Formats: sequence, structure tokens, C-alpha cells
Amino acid sequence: MTFENGQLNSCSSSETCGSVVSVAFPIAIPGLYDYRISHEFKGLIKTGTAVLVDVRNKQIWGVAVEIKSSSPYTELKPVLAVKNGKLIDDSGSLIKLYEWMASYYQCDIGRVFRPLVSKGLMNANAKTVQAFSVLPKTTDKLKPAYKQILDTLAKYKEFTCAQVERLEGIKKSAVAYLHKNGFLEKKKVEVLREADELKDDVGRHEILLSEEQLYSVEMISQELDKPKKPFLLYGITGSGKTHVYIELASRVLQKGRGVIILVPEITLTPQTIQRFRAVLGDVIAVIHSHMSDGERRDSLQELVTGNKKMVIGVRSAILAPVQNPGLIIVDEEHDGSYKQGDMEPRYNARDVAVMRGSIQNAVVLLGSATPSFESYYNSISGKYNLLKLSQRFGAATLPRVQIVDMAEEHRNNNWTLLSRYLFERIQQCLDQNRQVILLLNRRGFATVLLCKECGHSCMCPNCSVSLRYHRADRTVKCHLCGYESNAPDRCPSCEGEQIKYKGSGIQKAEELIRQRFPDARILRMDQDTTRRKGSHISILKEFADREADILIGTQMVSKGLNFPNVALVGVLQADTGLHFPDFRASEKTFQLLAQVAGRAGRADNQGEVVIQTYCPEEIAIKTAQHHDYEQFFNYELKNRQELSYPPFSRLARIIVEGNVEQEVKNRICGISSMLRRFAGPEFTILGPTPAVLERIANESRYSLLIKAQSARKLGEALREVRKSNSRMSKNLKVIIDVDPVNML
Repeated sequence: MTFENGQLNSCSSSETCGSVVSVAFPIAIPGLYDYRISHEFKGLIKTGTAVLVDVRNKQIWGVAVEIKSSSPYTELKPVLAVKNGKLIDDSGSLIKLYEWMASYYQCDIGRVFRPLVSKGLMNANAKTVQAFSVLPKTTDKLKPAYKQILDTLAKYKEFTCAQVERLEGIKKSAVAYLHKNGFLEKKKVEVLREADELKDDVGRHEILLSEEQLYSVEMISQELDKPKKPFLLYGITGSGKTHVYIELASRVLQKGRGVIILVPEITLTPQTIQRFRAVLGDVIAVIHSHMSDGERRDSLQELVTGNKKMVIGVRSAILAPVQNPGLIIVDEEHDGSYKQGDMEPRYNARDVAVMRGSIQNAVVLLGSATPSFESYYNSISGKYNLLKLSQRFGAATLPRVQIVDMAEEHRNNNWTLLSRYLFERIQQCLDQNRQVILLLNRRGFATVLLCKECGHSCMCPNCSVSLRYHRADRTVKCHLCGYESNAPDRCPSCEGEQIKYKGSGIQKAEELIRQRFPDARILRMDQDTTRRKGSHISILKEFADREADILIGTQMVSKGLNFPNVALVGVLQADTGLHFPDFRASEKTFQLLAQVAGRAGRADNQGEVVIQTYCPEEIAIKTAQHHDYEQFFNYELKNRQELSYPPFSRLARIIVEGNVEQEVKNRICGISSMLRRFAGPEFTILGPTPAVLERIANESRYSLLIKAQSARKLGEALREVRKSNSRMSKNLKVIIDVDPVNML
């Protein structure tokens, strides 16, 4: 990731003349370490520069956090290498954001740089290819066919064999002949590796905004130069929030400023990018986890050098070194995917976006049809500006929603995943050449393998969860630790042969759909089918091109996607997450149902949504049926206030993990006692108790939950927890999760 041409502005005298650099590391090395800047690197290392240094006889890439003239340590190791360019903006304001993240989310600042200084990214080099250009030379003796080819090639300043074969049909052998005879010059040139989403040609077109959309654009545009507070764009599904985003991005780019657009799922990037490219052209860089190290390296290169001023990506794109951003958009801002929960920093990209906008004087726009309770409460209390889109764009109308009570289906002796009503509606759609989306938010074929003779169920030997059966390869797998083994033919406990597969995963649903509709073309989209690079793009493209009739998927298919030919959406089990031990369970269920309902009727037909449930009277399901977010919000808000949950408090969750359960229990009890002494009645502490997922990867887990009214006071207490556990046993791990989303 050599950022050629990444020239820095003039620096302060301390940076120019400093002889010591304090380095942070994106791995498990806490704190900052001083290194000597040798003469060859004087003036090259600035705040945010990636440097290679020696740590315990291993060469590791870190980030320069501070340049200074001296160190209290006398024997300093030298910096070994430097990457040209920078990981922060010219003004240095990004370092303030990274420092805030480290402080607020209770981690070392080096961990914040992890997405930008990974080993693979640092080792990725520029890609070079053989390119040709036409030389000025008489063509009198050249055959007419080769003259014609040469005239065609003269249109290009530089070209590769693959490029002209794809665009002009000119064979590699013809290029080789012309080069051999002196008509073409050959040289090595660097080429840009782009994400798969940018490789297809997209036609240009303009967007005509509705009155509601134009009003929102004008209101936000008034604050582009001096933003006061974030905007929440609350627009029903299909109301055209993306049109508002595109128009605002166009205005910001015309001002010469940068744009950051976040989407929660990798599956949303293809359609989002196509819509923006169709209007704005090739001004976009892309960042997501399915890109290769080389592609991510080149995307960052484009942003650092200013060749691209706009980035579209998932969570980590909020940390991208976009120069002088004027607009930050968080689409589907309610989505839990914006929260990083599996490693430090455990940040929420939505909240980081709000802080980045404040630090860098950029407008922040949060958009959703089902806003998070925190964001909507901030908007009605005046902390955010609230804008609404209440009508679907164009001729589209909201779909009608039919609730099917699956208990009633059982009473009528239907024990399959499909209700009779949904079966009939799918058949009707197929007869009319319309498409169908089916949602089942559960991977695998079956959820439990149960012996009918002794009652034994197959559990993960490392975790306190049952193994999921995957029929495709006849294995049982743990979706937490990755353990897998062949599915047993006999009960491991009693040797009985009566093994029953209970529960329904998405693979079982797919099998049933194929049996019931043998002539239908069916695609499945879940974590198992999208592992391969580019697979999510090919699945979505195949469905968008109407090469499939039914798309069955997990929550990947529930949000943000636009397929005009979809007339029916079916939710096979709406209760999957409703009874989780999580105060947000009802909110998440409502959001999922409302979002997936929005995939139907996005063109000129009304569309229909069928929700299959065992709890038809639940408030989340009843309000989702009527597309009534505000009724659900008002009802649920009372419960939150009574129990002092967000938005009426700040939360932090502390989890202790370790191999020896008694040590884990002792440690978390000690943390609980310290917190009670530190904060007294200002905190409400729930626990400690065994975590819901009591065991993962052979480690016991205990947790406690802190409710606090003051974010500052909570931060002070958590810093004390970090300090007191900085020298604990290597067999124990203390996790601090600020503003937790996962309560398991």
C-alpha cells in the first residue's frame, strides 16, 4: 500500500525535526512505544504514517501517533521502513476521531487503525501490467488489415491486450505483431484493482425528485457549509431515500468536498453503487470485506491521493482517509451490523459517523424506514433534525400484509413450513411471471438433532449451543466456534437409530420449496452461499435479471434491495428473534418485518407480504402489518422508560471469559464490587450472571450490565476497570462493550 504521490502539507517544526516517534499497533500490544527516527526518514514520518518497527524480534507495522524531539528512554530501536502517504487527512482531524474512539470504546488507539494497517494490506503492492501505445511511424508497407487495427488502437493513449480484445475484438497476436515490427511501444504501467461492483458498465441517467425529496434535499443543503446537528431522514420503504442521497452527494462533490456513504450489508453495495454511478459517474471507491488486499490497497490509494472523493462501503469505511468530507450518509442506520462486537474497537459506525461529522464539519445524514429508538428519540427531542418521506416514489404503494397464525395451521394438520395461504400465493405469482422473496433468518437444514429413543441432542463440545445440521455436506456445525463433524447415523449416547432433525433452517426450507414448486428457478442467499468472492453480486444480478423466480434468504434479503418484479414476500418464521433475552428483541423483530415487507410492490403493483407467526397478537407483528412505526415506537418507549433502557440510559456490558469457570466468576465478581464502590447509586448493575451463551470455544463466560445516566461517569468507571485488569492472568479475558447490541 505505497501511497505514491501522497504528499503531505508542510508540518510543524516538531514533526519536521523530531527524532522520536511514538507508535501504536493494531494488534494485542497495549500502549505507545517510542522508536528512533534515523536520518534517512527525517521529515518523512508524520502523524498517521505507517511505519515498520521491531517488536520482540518481530517486524510489525504500526502507526505514528506522535512525533517528538526526545524520549525518557535512552536505548531506542530505529524505524525500519516507512510507507509513503498517510492514513489520516491533511488537517490531522482524523487523529482526533481515532483518539475519541479509543477513549469512548475503551481500547488502545492502535486497534482503531486495524482496518488500515492489516498485515495483508501493508504487504500488498501496486499491480503492474504490460501496456502498449502507438508510435508515429509510416504504415505504407503495412497490410490493410493491420492498418485498420492500428487506426483503431490510435484512439487509446495506452492500452492492454485484454482491454482491446474485450472492447474492440483485437487479438493478442495482432498486438504482438505490431509491436514486433516497431509500430507499438511496450512498457509496464500500474493498473487500478477495483471491487467487482465497479467492473460492470452502467448507463447514465438523471433523477427527477418528488416534492418531498426535493424539500429534504433543500433543507439539508442549507447546512452543507455550516452544519449544526445531524439529520434523520425517516422515509417509508420505497420512498426514494437513495435519490436524496445521490442529489446531496452531487452537490457536495461540486463543492470539491468528499462524501462517505455507509451501508450495513455487503449485499447492498452492488445496487447502491450502480445507482450512484448511473448519476455521478466513476467517482466512487469501494471498501468491504469481500475485496482482496490489493483491491482495498488501491481503493485507499485513490482516496489518499484525492483521485476519488467518494467512498461507499460497510462499517469500516467510516475510518477511510477521505479528504475534507462534506457529507456522511448512514443508510439503514438502525441496523445492528454497524456495531462491531467481535473485536476491538467495539464501535458503532453510526455513532462514529456522527462524531466524525462534528470534528470535520460535515453534514451527517442518517436514513431509515425503521429508525433506531436512539436516533428517533434524538430527533423528536431536538438533538437531531427530523425529515420525513411519507409516500412511496412514483406509482408504487405500500404492500398489503397478511398475518397467518401457524398454530391454526397445525390445528388443521399442516405441519410444514408453508401455510396453505402462502403456498397458494406463491403459485399465483409464478403463474403471472412475478418474483417471490422468502425470508427465514436461520442458517442450516435443522436446528437440533434429537434421539427419539433417549432424548439426547447433539451439542457443541466447546459451546453451550446445539449443533446445526447442514444437509449439503451431511455435517453438523457450530455457528459460534466453527466446530464441525459428520452427522451421526446413530445416537452418540444410546446407539439408537431413531435420530430426528427438529427445527427448520434455510436449507430445509429450500428443499421444501423445490419439492412444492419443481418448475421454479430458485436461489438461496445466506452466509454459506456467499462465502466465495463475488458470489453475492452474481446471486443478486441473476435475480435482478429475472433468471430466477424465488429468492430465499436470511436477513441479507430483508433490507435495501430493489427488485421491481417482486410481487410477494413471505416471512416463514416471524418469531425467530422475538423471544431472545434482549431488551431490543421486539424492536429488532419489527425492523426485520417492516424492512422485508418493503421489498414487495416497489413498481406499479401493490404487492403482498405474508407473515407466518405463532404470536399474531404481538405488538411488533401487529404494527408491522400496518406499517405503523410510530405506534410501535410510542408503545415500546414506555417499557424502555420504566426499565431505564436506552434511550433513557447509557449501557455498557462487561464479559469475562476463561478456561476455569471459578476464576472467571471470581474476576467478574471483583469487577462488580469495584463498580459498586466507584459509582454508588448512580449506576444500576445487573449481574454478574452466566452469559446467555455460557460457553464458547471451551471458555466459560460471565457478564454484567451497567446502566448509567452520565456517559462521562460511565467512561470513568470503565477506565478504572481497564486499569485494574491490565495485568490479569493470561487465562482470563475482560471484554468491555460500550453501547452493546448483542446481549448474548
